Amino acid sequence: MAHVISSAASFKIDDATGSIATISGSVNSVSVEGGQPTIEDTGLGDTQRTTVRGLGDATIVNINGYVDTTTEAIFAPLVNGTSLTKTIDVGLVSGQFLSGEAWPESVTLGASMGEISTFSATLRAQAGLTRTSVAQA
Repeated sequence: MAHVISSAASFKIDDATGSIATISGSVNSVSVEGGQPTIEDTGLGDTQRTTVRGLGDATIVNINGYVDTTTEAIFAPLVNGTSLTKTIDVGLVSGQFLSGEAWPESVTLGASMGEISTFSATLRAQAGLTRTSVAQA
């Protein structure tokens, strides 16, 4: 079985005009985390702890990369917060995409003198992301 290589990865996010922008070339890394916690439901007469399935967590997408004119226009306004979600499309495997609406939670723009400026963002998809074989247009 072949391993997946990062050249298959992609990332799209809507820009200030609401159009979906591909920023894969400026992204260093993207990670998607989610899951479902368990809740303890041990009774007073039980001799071992027991758990049940809890509520699903929101899907968290962490992204970082280099600032260029496109990424600066997308992420710089988000430093002050927003009342709007961002449409995102994450491709981790060739032909498979995770798409949906996400709230920008924390956005960082950084620069070291003489180095390329960077950005990072945490996006929270409250309703999760939909797994599909069709990328956002």
